[in-house]
Amino acid sequence: MAIYILKRLLAMIPTLIGVATLIFLLLRVIPGDVVEARYLSQGSQFVSQDLLKQERHKLGLDKPLWKQYAGWMAGLLHLDFGTSMWTDAPIHEEIKLRFALSLQVALMASTIATCLAIPLGILAAVKQDTWVDYAVRVFTIAGIATPSFWLGTLMILGMLIYFHWVPPMEFTPLWVNPLANLEQLIWPALAVGYRYCAVGTRMMRSTMLEVLREDYIRTARAKGLWLKLILTRHALKNAILPVITVISMEFAFLLGGLVVTEQVFNLNGLGLLFVEAIQHRDYTLTQALVMLVATFFLFVNFLVDIAYAWLDPRIRFR
Repeated sequence: MAIYILKRLLAMIPTLIGVATLIFLLLRVIPGDVVEARYLSQGSQFVSQDLLKQERHKLGLDKPLWKQYAGWMAGLLHLDFGTSMWTDAPIHEEIKLRFALSLQVALMASTIATCLAIPLGILAAVKQDTWVDYAVRVFTIAGIATPSFWLGTLMILGMLIYFHWVPPMEFTPLWVNPLANLEQLIWPALAVGYRYCAVGTRMMRSTMLEVLREDYIRTARAKGLWLKLILTRHALKNAILPVITVISMEFAFLLGGLVVTEQVFNLNGLGLLFVEAIQHRDYTLTQALVMLVATFFLFVNFLVDIAYAWLDPRIRFR
């Protein structure tokens, strides 16, 4: 198992190098830079070329691409992402609080989705073609068809009309005031978690139906084993593998993919920061955010592989 884990960790290195190289080149291909974006945002239509050259020199944008790339990779080796080209603030300060917010929403939404998807999927499979199965299927189809930002808007309207509650204007960290933090983040977590719960439930139902038709399940039933024991000891471990993949990938996506939902609930998370960095042509901040999301995806994939190897020992020998 140790060798399997080591191989998976080493395989992450070339992937991260490829992501770093690709995002560096793609940002330089896009027309315009942070200097032009700054003056355009200020309403300056006519700016001298000398002034633009001076600003680019301060930011190091006039250096050859290979020097900029070498500096970018050297900073990555020391985990130093530099400063934002737009705000001139350290990038780790720009990301720190927003990362905590987005990570908490992702964790809460994934927890809600997991706690609902697994039991509902098992229940629908066991009660196939009964009213219970139909009710679960209606629940999941509605969840897949309902965008999380639209559901969040309905939540806010309902809370405003019946309880006169609106989302707070300022984010409260969990370690400062847990109650105020949960009061603000539970609603976006529910809105997002409902949709991913629907996806996980359908996957859990499909895989459980396949497993329940296997010969070893039929043999276990013929031996007279309790249904609960068959489901938990024999069927669940095999049926849950694809569900782990779906929920884990959705969890990784939530870290930076909730731009509209964050705006609905007035949350200043990584998704909104991503959009602002691209609009401002902030190369350093955009590169840091892409590397953060890529690393998070790889780490989640790594944990999924470890979970696979733990649930099915045959995997580590392939």
